[in-house]
Amino acid sequence: MLGASFIVMYVVMYLNVASFDHAYLNLNRFYMTVLMVAPMALIMFGFMSKMYKNTAKNAAIVIVSVLAFIGAFVLERNQTMIEDKGFMHSMIPHHSSAILVSEEADLSDPEVQKLAEEIIKSQKEEIAQMKKILERM
Repeated sequence: MLGASFIVMYVVMYLNVASFDHAYLNLNRFYMTVLMVAPMALIMFGFMSKMYKNTAKNAAIVIVSVLAFIGAFVLERNQTMIEDKGFMHSMIPHHSSAILVSEEADLSDPEVQKLAEEIIKSQKEEIAQMKKILERM
């Protein structure tokens, strides 16, 4: 069940990109998925613990979930194994999300509207630059 949830959550995290050609698989979103699934496992276990009578398995679920959360947290915060390509693969969807929000938000303040337009322009330029760098690598 947790494996299926992991896959669904990982895929769902790409639904906030402005264009699906900006959806690059990357470790940062993997780490974030682990950070969501691990507490979900603990919450599910908390609600359904009476269903599981094997205390050793129960302890293993809790320990693995806590260790997975801590591990993913440290890996994410330290950007472990994120090198040049991984950085680009993480930043393109991130920038794309900023474009989506800036394009779709219902903005009324002129200063905020101008800022959103600047964000759209700069993020599109940076995505194009990152894609060129990826082609070169």
